[in-house]
Amino acid sequence: MEKMQWNKTCRQRMQEDVHKLKFHLMPPGGWLNDPNGLCQMNGIYHIFYQYSYEPEGGNKYWGHYTTTDFIQYSEEDIAIYPDDKSDRSGAYSGSAFIENGMHIFYTGNVKLEGEHDFIHTGRESNTNYIYSEDGMHFSEKKTLLTSEVYPKDLTLHVRDPKVSKIKDTYYMYLGARTKKDEGCVLVYSSKDLMDWTYDSRIEPEVPFGYMWECPDLIYLDGESFLICCPQGISKQGYQYENYDQNGYFKVIENKARDYQTLDYGFDFYAPQTFVDEQGRTILIAWMGLPDNTYENPTVDRGWQMCLTIPRQLENRDGKIYQYPIQEIIKLQGNKKELLISKQEQSMEKGCFIHMDVNNTPFQIQLNSLRLSYENNVFQLEFLDSGYGRTIRHIEIEDMQEMDIFLDTSAIEIFLNHGEKTLSSRYYDGKKDMMISSTNEIQIQYSIMKSFEINYKEMD
Repeated sequence: MEKMQWNKTCRQRMQEDVHKLKFHLMPPGGWLNDPNGLCQMNGIYHIFYQYSYEPEGGNKYWGHYTTTDFIQYSEEDIAIYPDDKSDRSGAYSGSAFIENGMHIFYTGNVKLEGEHDFIHTGRESNTNYIYSEDGMHFSEKKTLLTSEVYPKDLTLHVRDPKVSKIKDTYYMYLGARTKKDEGCVLVYSSKDLMDWTYDSRIEPEVPFGYMWECPDLIYLDGESFLICCPQGISKQGYQYENYDQNGYFKVIENKARDYQTLDYGFDFYAPQTFVDEQGRTILIAWMGLPDNTYENPTVDRGWQMCLTIPRQLENRDGKIYQYPIQEIIKLQGNKKELLISKQEQSMEKGCFIHMDVNNTPFQIQLNSLRLSYENNVFQLEFLDSGYGRTIRHIEIEDMQEMDIFLDTSAIEIFLNHGEKTLSSRYYDGKKDMMISSTNEIQIQYSIMKSFEINYKEMD
């Protein structure tokens, strides 16, 4: 009861926060991280997510939103509690597979007592299963795989199951870390979703990171891509500015090749995809990172983190392009033309901005955010309001256009209609956005409508 009352207070304070988002999903008070179990069943989209009542993180549950249109959402009951011996230290990330109901696979985390590094000793990583006929009521948990059955050359870091089906065989992909501190993906197969046999693994041609989290093997126009989050990548020039990366490989004969970053921003991790009933491959990611040196002042208001705008993926000449789904585009109001210059002009936050670049250098300021392009490098710089965030870069040879989805405390930037993207939180605490440019630039902008979220009543 005390926890529920405390969370109710968090929700009240969140609603009064100037940083409260208009068109990004936030936790209903408390903490949010990885999106989980993304799916559509019987016309209803289900967005599960890692959730904690505590805004600075704590034992992880599975929170749950539903929607039919990505505009109106309902907060549902907590889907998974860490209340079993197989997940008592947290119901960690996983996925949903739709076939005669909803089949959920997730990592049950257990940390043992005593002195351990929790990499080689002291941890159980259990692959758990639950079933739901309607997406609202869930069966008892069943443990399908334990640390004891994973290949012997692996550490205890095996997690984040993603399940798909090819012909008459089901495949499960698990992120893993070897005892040599090399990341890879384990592949298991099954004929019935219950009994799983080790099949193979997906590895890079050259070691790349010590752990691959959140694996997601997808197919776009006949090509296989492995989306994952390699951890422990050293910066190389403007590449890999985040130590914990997000990106994708092409997969050919179980070899992961030609790594490409998905999003270059400060806040993008744990992306997960699903194919909806229209046949769209949709991606949602966590706007955060597991380990970083910057902060989110919303903690003082009882909440922290959010999810990205849902993005549709396309394969263009062997590269993944991503752009907000049409439902988000429909939130845009009437477009207006605006000529910006050195003289500041006021804009309402929660807006969409389009700009034709045509490879012309520019420098634009949005309150304390500075966006610039010169010598084939796009740059986002925080003058302040970054709370530790400083500067990020994208190398792009032919930059034709830029689209910005600017929320009250989140920015998502799409270059060349999704060839490159950059996502970040920012916190200037101001209700309006002052925009200026070092040279005259014509832009289009429109005000975005807000999500409508039906939160549960709390006693």
